Amino acid sequence: MSVRKILVPLAGRPEDDEVLSTALSVARAFKAQLVGLFARPDPSEALPYLGDGVSGQVIEDLMQAAREGADDACARVRAALEKTASAAGVAIAKEGGKAEMPSARFLDVTGRRDEIIAKHSRLSDLIVFGESPTGIAGGTALEAAMLSADRPVLIAPKKAWDPVGGTVCIGWDDSPEASSAVMMAIPFLEKAKKVMILCIGGKELDPGPGSTLADYLALHGVTADVHLVDGQGKADGEVLLEQAEQAKADLLVMGGYGHSRIREFLMGGTTQHVRSHATIPVLMAH
Repeated sequence: MSVRKILVPLAGRPEDDEVLSTALSVARAFKAQLVGLFARPDPSEALPYLGDGVSGQVIEDLMQAAREGADDACARVRAALEKTASAAGVAIAKEGGKAEMPSARFLDVTGRRDEIIAKHSRLSDLIVFGESPTGIAGGTALEAAMLSADRPVLIAPKKAWDPVGGTVCIGWDDSPEASSAVMMAIPFLEKAKKVMILCIGGKELDPGPGSTLADYLALHGVTADVHLVDGQGKADGEVLLEQAEQAKADLLVMGGYGHSRIREFLMGGTTQHVRSHATIPVLMAH
């Protein structure tokens, strides 16, 4: 797998600059194109919720205000993309012209945000999300990209990261989700200077699965050290972040949603914990 198209959903918030800076550092590393996606809400979709007693003039005023708000947010997104790309020395791709690599492109699409992001994720190699207003990285759009579109996502915490993937930690539990994340992360692992495989369990943790992964990565030219970590009863997500931070990693690779989203939301889980508390970039796949 190669990384050639990086999708970055944007909303016109102050955090966009840092997310874009992180995504552009990845685009430069892989000579990829970054696509800044603005999902413009369709005001007409709110009409059924206004009720029958609302006058036509009030409806028109509300729709006009919604259009103007979307126009303002769109302008902020475009300006942030152009400013950040210029500072990073990345060219803005011209419509109809031959795309330079790396490059950046702006996309303005009207519709429901989660549906638009899922649709455009299907033909993207990586989707980069920052923290949402709820404090959960990516919000429901991240789930749409990872679960509906089956694409890897990169969580970019509140900081401009450059590089991403110099030191990589892999959270490994021999699950299908973790395997998928490793497959998707191969381009990062091949470039990394240091790779650590973190296997979390009790004192009698089996070293076999970690060694099997290390042998597989060696076939890709990746040298990885296996670390057996006694979680001491702590939640796996907490231990993964602690270990990655201690290793001064700038990328954590892990599977996402080994349990259903409803169970993760109601009872907590590794995915939900990492999405809420990540302080370094995290590549997740399902």
